Amino acid sequence: MAILCYSLQKNWTTITANKQMEVTQKILVYPDELKFNGNFMTGTAIDIQTGQREAIMMSFKSPQMLKNIDKLTTPSIWLINGQLKPIIPRTNENQFDNLTYNHHRRICNQVQINRVEQMVRQKRGIVGWCHTLRKRISLYFETLPPPLSTYCQQLIIGSSNEDSAELMVSIKRLGLLHLFCISGMHIVLFTDLLRRLLVHLWWRKESIDLFLIIILPFYLLVGGGATSLIRATIMAELGLLHRYLNLDSLDGWALSLLIGLVIDPLLLLTLGGQLSYLLSFILQVLPESVRGFKQSLLLNLISLPSLLSYVYEVHLLSFGVSYLIIPLFSTVVFPAVLVGALSFKLFEPLAYLINAGLKCFQYILNWLSDFPGMIHFGKPPLILALLLFAASLFVISQETSLKSWKILALLYVITGGIIHFPLNGEVTFVDIGQGDSIIIREPFNRRVTMIDTGGKLNFKKPDWATSKHSQDDAQRITINYLKSKGIRQIDNICLTHHDADHIGYLTTILDNIAIVPAGMERQPALLNKVRTAEKSSPMIIPVTDNVKLSSFPLQILHPFVPGEGKNEDSLVLAGKFGGKRFLFTGDLDQENEEKVIQKYPQLKSDILKAGHHGSKTASSYLFLQTVAPKYAIISAGRFNRYRHPDEITIKNFQRLNINYLSTQQFGMIQYVYHGRNGKIKTTLRGDETSWTLPNYLHN
Repeated sequence: MAILCYSLQKNWTTITANKQMEVTQKILVYPDELKFNGNFMTGTAIDIQTGQREAIMMSFKSPQMLKNIDKLTTPSIWLINGQLKPIIPRTNENQFDNLTYNHHRRICNQVQINRVEQMVRQKRGIVGWCHTLRKRISLYFETLPPPLSTYCQQLIIGSSNEDSAELMVSIKRLGLLHLFCISGMHIVLFTDLLRRLLVHLWWRKESIDLFLIIILPFYLLVGGGATSLIRATIMAELGLLHRYLNLDSLDGWALSLLIGLVIDPLLLLTLGGQLSYLLSFILQVLPESVRGFKQSLLLNLISLPSLLSYVYEVHLLSFGVSYLIIPLFSTVVFPAVLVGALSFKLFEPLAYLINAGLKCFQYILNWLSDFPGMIHFGKPPLILALLLFAASLFVISQETSLKSWKILALLYVITGGIIHFPLNGEVTFVDIGQGDSIIIREPFNRRVTMIDTGGKLNFKKPDWATSKHSQDDAQRITINYLKSKGIRQIDNICLTHHDADHIGYLTTILDNIAIVPAGMERQPALLNKVRTAEKSSPMIIPVTDNVKLSSFPLQILHPFVPGEGKNEDSLVLAGKFGGKRFLFTGDLDQENEEKVIQKYPQLKSDILKAGHHGSKTASSYLFLQTVAPKYAIISAGRFNRYRHPDEITIKNFQRLNINYLSTQQFGMIQYVYHGRNGKIKTTLRGDETSWTLPNYLHN
C-alpha cells in the first residue's frame, strides 16, 4: 500500500501542469458532474487526448447558454478554448486544501473555459447511462417544493445545489452531517426497503440477493460515489456474498478498507474516510449489550478527535441529539423523502404533506442548533489528536472504568488549555487576495487585534447571474483560521481606510470595537457595513495620532487630522512584538509617508507592511531609507488587475537590501514569537505558485 501511495504521488508530479497555457481540446463531460451557482459553473471532465480527469470552470455571459448546459442530460464531448493551469494549493494555515481534495479525485489540473466551440452527444454505455439517470433524477427533484427537493438531492443521489448550503448550516452545527451524506445507513435502508418490496412480490431470497449484488454498483454511480458510499457498498456486497466467501463482519470491514485504499490511497487522510471506516469498525466490535444512548455516546466520543481536527468546534447537544434524531431519521425522515419523491407526480397532496413535515423537522433542527453550547475548541496538535483517539478507544474497551473516563477528560482539558492559552504570540498576514487582513495575537490569547478585514469590489449582476449562497473569503479563510486557534472573539478591529479591499468583509467579522481614522466614522462605506453586520454593532472609535487608547497594543501615527477615510487618510500603526518593531501603513501614499517620517524622524521598523499592496504610489525611497526595515510584507492578489506589486517598488527594496515577501508567492506569512525571540514562517515554500508571478517578483 505504501508503494502504491508513492507511485501515485510520483504520477501526479508527472502529469501536473507547471504553468498556465492556452489550450484547445476535446473533453468528455458527464452532465451530473456540473454544478451551477449564479452564472458560474464548476465540474469535472475527461481530456479525450490524455484520458486525465480535469476540473473545469466557466462564467456564462447569457442566461440562455447557462440554461442549455444546465438542462443537458446525456454525456457529451465539448471542443473548448481556455486556459489549462495547475491547481493552487491552500495558501493559508488550516484553509481547505483544494489541491489535496482534487488529488483524491485523481484531478491534477484545472481548465478555465472561455468558449465552447462544439458540443456532440456521446454514446452512453453503462457508465454513461448511470450518469444520465442521475442527471434526470436531479432535474426531476428540482421540480419538487423546497425543502423536499433539497432533501431528495442530498439523501437519494448525494447531490448539492444552491439551496443546500442553507439546509446544511444547522446540520453541521449539530454534528449530524453523516446523516445527510449518502452513507452506510442509506445503503442499509435502501437494501432493506428494496428487500421488503421484493418479498411482497414473492421473490425468492436467493433471487433478491443476486438482484441486490447486481444493482448496488449502479447505485454507487447514481449516488455520486462518495467515500462513505463506496465503503458501505463494498461491505453490503461482501455481506450478500457471505455464503460464498465465508467472511465474518470484521473480515468484510478489513477487505472493504483494502479495496477503498486501492481506489484512493489517501482515503484515511480525509474526514469522510476516517469517520466512515472508524464508526463502522466500532459498530462491529461493540458488544451487543451496548445499545441506545450509550452506543450513540461512544460513537460520538470516538469521532470527536477527527471532527475537532477538521472543523475545530463541537456542539454539546450533538451527543444527545444524534441519539434522538438517528431513529427518527431512519424510520420516518428517509422513508418519507422517498415516498415524497415517488408520489409528487401521482398524488401531489401527499408530497406537499410530507414537505410540510420536513419543514417542521428542519425548524426543530434550526431551533436546536441555535441553543447555547457551541464549544470553539480549536485544532488539536497531531500528537494530541492521536492521544485523544487512543484514549477514546481505551474508554470504549474499559467503558465501566471511571478512571479511564477521568484520563480522557484530563487529556481534553490539557489539549484545550494548550490551544486557548498558547505561550507564543504571532503577527499574521493573511493571504486574503487583493486586500489586507492582519491578525495580531498576543501570548495566552490575552488580546487579539485585527488590522483590516480584506474584501472584494462587487459589481452588480442581473438576478440570473447572482449567487444565491456563497461564503466569502473571510468565512473560508480568516474565521476558519481563528476557529482553528480556538479564538471566538476579536478585541479590536482597526480599519485603515474605507476601500472595499480593506473593509469589504467587515459585515462578516465585525466584533466589539472598530478603530478608524477620524472622519471615516461618517462615511457611508463604513456605516452601511455596520448596519448590515451579522454580529452586534460595535463601538466606532475615530482616532488621530494624538489619541491614546488603553489596552491597545499599537501606537497611532497617522492621520494627523480628520479626513474622509481615503488612501491619504490611512491609519498608520506601529507596535513591538517578540523583540521586533512592526509598522502597518494601510494604503498611505508617498506624500503622506514622508509627512509621517518628518513628524516622527526616529521611526524605525524591522518588519514593514508595504503600503498599498506594493504599488508605486507608496513605499517611497526616502521613507524606506528612513524606516530601514529588514523585511517588507506585500499583501496582494494573484493576477490582480492593478499589477501589484509594482516593479519600481521591488527595485527600491532591492537597492536598500530589504527582504520582501509577498502573499502572492508565500501565502499566509506569520511572525511567531516567544518572549523577545521569534521567526518568520510561511504557508507556501515560494515555488508552488511561481507560474502566477511576474518575473521581477521571483526572489
